[in-house]
Amino acid sequence: MYDDEQELDDSFLYQLAREGQTTEIVAYMKHSERPVVRRRAAEVLGDFADVQRSIDREEIVRELINAVLNETDDSVRARAIDALYRHGRESLERLITTLSDFDASETPDWMTASHLTDWLDADYPEFRMVAATTLGELGDEHVISHLVTAFDDVDPRVRERAVRACGIIGDERAVDPIAKKLDDTDPRVQRAAANALAAVGTESALEALIPAARVDDEQVRQIAVTELSGLASTKPLVVLVRALDDQSETVRQAAIISLVELMNPQEGSESEIREVVTEQLGEADSQQLIQQLLDIIESSPKLTVQRRVVWLLGNVLEPDDEGIEAVHEGLLDVLDDNQLGEMAKESLVRLGSEDLQKRLQVFVQSEAGSDDAIERAEAVLDEIGTEQISEVVRNSVNYTYVREPADYTEKKRDEGGP
Repeated sequence: MYDDEQELDDSFLYQLAREGQTTEIVAYMKHSERPVVRRRAAEVLGDFADVQRSIDREEIVRELINAVLNETDDSVRARAIDALYRHGRESLERLITTLSDFDASETPDWMTASHLTDWLDADYPEFRMVAATTLGELGDEHVISHLVTAFDDVDPRVRERAVRACGIIGDERAVDPIAKKLDDTDPRVQRAAANALAAVGTESALEALIPAARVDDEQVRQIAVTELSGLASTKPLVVLVRALDDQSETVRQAAIISLVELMNPQEGSESEIREVVTEQLGEADSQQLIQQLLDIIESSPKLTVQRRVVWLLGNVLEPDDEGIEAVHEGLLDVLDDNQLGEMAKESLVRLGSEDLQKRLQVFVQSEAGSDDAIERAEAVLDEIGTEQISEVVRNSVNYTYVREPADYTEKKRDEGGP
C-alpha cells in the first residue's frame, strides 16, 4: 500500500493532513520505501504542532521518536527531530531522555558519545542540536571543548542547546565562553547562558551574571537578579538596587527578594553587606517598596526571607502616613504566626507611636486576632508605653481597625480623604 505509484507525488500527504489522518501519515513515515515520502511525512507531522483540533499527539510524538531511533536515512531522521522540536520542548526532551537511558550494550553506534561529538559537525542542524543536548545529559566533562565550539553554530537552536549542556555539566572551564553568549544575537541563547551560569553556580559564574542584570531581555534580567543573591558580597548591590526601578514588575520583585536574601539582620552591625543594603533600601521609594515587601511576606516560600522582610519593615524604611498604616497592618497580620510573630512584635516596638498605640488597643479590645496575636500586641503596648485602654478607645471613635493594608485606600475614600 505504501509503495505504489501514488508515492511519486507526495502531495497526497497534505490532503491526509487536511483531513487529520495522522495515523495514515505515520504509516507512510514508517513503511514507505521512498525516503522522500518518509521525509515529507515527518515534516507534515511537525505541522500538527500548530493544529488546535483533536488529534492523537501522543502517537505523533512517539512515532517521531521511533523514527529518529530507527530511521536509516539521515534526511528523514533530521526532519523527525525538527518535527519534535516544533511540538515543544517536552517532546524533544523525551527524545533526549530516551537516548540517554539506553543501556550501553544496546546503544546504536550513532548514539555513543564519540559519535555524538561527530554529530556536532553534521550537515544537518537537527543532528547538531540533538548531539549538544544529549551530551549535556550524559554529563561527560571531556566533551566541554566540543560543546564550546558549538557556541558559534549558525543555528541558534544548536547554540542554545550547547550552552545549556555546559551549564548542566557544570565545568568551571566553560564559564567565560558561556558569559560571552549573554551578548548573543538570539534571546534564546542569552537566556540559556544566564541559566547556565546560574547552574554552574561558582563565584566566578555568578559574577559573570552581573552585566546581565542590565540587558534588554526581561527574562535574562530576571534570571540575573534572582541568582545574584548567591554572591555573598557587595559586588551585585549596584545592579540590584538599580533593578528596583526596572520597568518589569517581575524583575523589580526578584531584585528586592535578592537584596533581602543578601542581608541578615541577625549578623552584627559591622556586616558590610547589611549596612550597604540597609542604606540603599532606606533611600528607595518607600511606598513602592513597602507593597513589594508586604507581598513577599504573603508569597515567599522561604521563612528566612519572610523574617528579614519583617525586620526591614520595622528597622529601615521611613514611610509616609499612608505607608506606615500599611506597615502596621502587615505586621499585625503576622503577630499570630509561630515563626514570624516575635519578630513582628519587635518591629512594632521600634515603630512605636501614638497612632500605633491606638491601633493596637483597638486590636486588643476587638479581639481581632488569635490569643497569641493579642498577647504579643499587649506586649508591644507595654514596651512602647500606653494610657488606659478604655480612655484611648473613647477618644478614638473615628478609628477603625481593618485587616488588609489595601483597605485603607477604601476607608480614606469613604471619609472623603485623598
